Amino acid sequence: MTLSEEERQAQAARRRREKPQLSCNLCRKRNLLEPTTTRILDQSIPSDVKDRVKQLESQVEYLMGALSQDEPIPPTLEDNVLLIQDQTHQQDHYRQDPEPIVDSAGWLQISQGRDDYVGSAHWLAILQGIPALRNVFQNNTFLTNNEDDLNNRAAEEEPDLLGYCGKASREDILGAIPSKGFVDALMTVCFVNTDNEAMLVHPPTFQKEYDSFWENPTSVSTMWIGLLFALMCLAVQYQQFSSNEERRLQIADAQPERLVRLYRQKTIQCLVQGKYCQGPRYAVETMLLYLFIETLREGETKSLQGPWVLWGSLVRIAFRAGYHRDGSHWPTMSCFEAERRRRVWNMLVGWDMYLSIQFGLPRMINISLCDTADPRNLFEEDLDEDMLELPSPRPESSRTIGQFHVAKNQLLNIFGMVNDLTMSVKPSSYTEVLRLDKVLTSAYESIIPVWKSEPQAQDLPSLSQAPATISVRCTFLTFIYHRAQIVLHRKYMSLGRNQERYAHSRKVCIEAALAILRHQWALYLETRIGGQLCRHGWKFLSLLVQDFLFATAILCAELGEEISLASPSAAVDVQTSTAGWNGGGDTDLRDAVFHALSSSYIVWLQSDGSYSSQEIKTVVAALRHLLSRVQAIGSCPSRVSASRPSTSLPGTDPGIDELGHTQSQQRVGYGPEIDKPTSGDVYWGLGHFPI
Repeated sequence: MTLSEEERQAQAARRRREKPQLSCNLCRKRNLLEPTTTRILDQSIPSDVKDRVKQLESQVEYLMGALSQDEPIPPTLEDNVLLIQDQTHQQDHYRQDPEPIVDSAGWLQISQGRDDYVGSAHWLAILQGIPALRNVFQNNTFLTNNEDDLNNRAAEEEPDLLGYCGKASREDILGAIPSKGFVDALMTVCFVNTDNEAMLVHPPTFQKEYDSFWENPTSVSTMWIGLLFALMCLAVQYQQFSSNEERRLQIADAQPERLVRLYRQKTIQCLVQGKYCQGPRYAVETMLLYLFIETLREGETKSLQGPWVLWGSLVRIAFRAGYHRDGSHWPTMSCFEAERRRRVWNMLVGWDMYLSIQFGLPRMINISLCDTADPRNLFEEDLDEDMLELPSPRPESSRTIGQFHVAKNQLLNIFGMVNDLTMSVKPSSYTEVLRLDKVLTSAYESIIPVWKSEPQAQDLPSLSQAPATISVRCTFLTFIYHRAQIVLHRKYMSLGRNQERYAHSRKVCIEAALAILRHQWALYLETRIGGQLCRHGWKFLSLLVQDFLFATAILCAELGEEISLASPSAAVDVQTSTAGWNGGGDTDLRDAVFHALSSSYIVWLQSDGSYSSQEIKTVVAALRHLLSRVQAIGSCPSRVSASRPSTSLPGTDPGIDELGHTQSQQRVGYGPEIDKPTSGDVYWGLGHFPI
């Protein structure tokens, strides 16, 4: 039907006049012209979707022009946009890992004297994050440093390598060396007690240089004399832990504290006079031995600030001397010298990781920039200065010193990956955590069988039935593994209580911490006078104490959560409080945590020097408060409640102060005596400890 001319004119008159499309103000300012439809889409569609929309627009225009009229009409632009958005959301839903958990920034103590920072994986930062302990830390002044205390301690401290130690001539330094017989005894003690010296100083080569020195003291360099003084100083420190009563009395008659001060001072003077910053022969080895001296000298519970600062200088000197590049690159370097440098570098890498762990701070050595090979599995007598090529490695069953340090560094290298992941300011995914967990466990399970002693108890290596040295090595490897587990899973531990996805992390953290504290109790007994590991006691006191503190803090966090979940009326109603512990939950797990912290509490109370150590005071105060809270709400494990005296926990007795000091200042011993009930002291009873 055709319209008349009049009807067409009337329809045209009614038609609205089309206006030119104008751009928005923002686009005019930017000098951009943009269709309104595009602006509307831009407001609600992500950038990646917009790109796909533009591509679809061109495809739709092409299809609309190419398809015939009788073909199905393609979807509209709006339909395509909705489809793209729906597909994108579905893909994101299935791809998305749970939102990464942001870890705490660590703990920073700002005082008048200094600013002290530790990472979030440090035991002190963990304790500071427990709500149940906030009042404890706020109300105890001994947990904070003030400027006067810092200045007083600084005045009493002897100058370290970075300070002024006084100049001395070569004659004065040589005059401080005692008789050859005394030095011979010290060298025997030094090389018998640890593996470190044999890794840094090849014993047969050192013996030749040692004999040459006594024949002609001028034949050796000042740096070599510093190396000798460092070994002598370490020997005196080791000898104080000897199980040989005669030797301990002999060193006591020689005033070991005076000898340590003297030999340490001469070591520093030799380093300075030998121009250690220029990296001469034996400079790196002497500095590393000096670092060992400072580590032992800091005491069993100090936080190693001095060695941490010294470590930065030592690493740079080692880089300057080229220890990070393998000796095979230099044709003029003998195979013996290249192997010696590999052993030294292996020690440096291990200690870099160790100190990083203690502070929860980044490593100083970037492994990706180093290519020094691992030392071969050889005994010291397999190496000789005049050899033309290295012998073939011995089998794994040989269990050489070099093999142990290589195995240790394999675990520490993975621990370094764990540290890098957990300390990164960019949150990591849980998938990456589980991947590293598999890598760590696989490495440990492939390494530890070589070092396990037979027979092996189910839960704890049989320390008393194994050769002490092998047992010590196995213990160190086990501690590295357990601590790496905790650091990796720690921030998911609390979530694992209620979210099944993270239950594995909570289980791993608690079991690893329990294993460390079981070792703490066993080593506490074995390293006392008369114990199988008495000669190695200093190692555990100085090197493993931070692991014990870390495991204690982890279980304190678990116990603190249990207390927080308890009903407010728990202090009155015992039945209500028991149900308040996670609604009944895993009673065996709670009992294990409670017993482990109770036994750890005994060890900390009886640690030598505990009354002058700020760190020991901190952990003792935390344990006292948490264990007292558990006892107050009536939720102690039944096995302890049924048999302990009424004054089982310090804090319920008015004769015990906040630090666990009794009026007589006497501590219970170990063995049968600790099972005797006492009204004014700690009592839990060894028979109640499942360790």
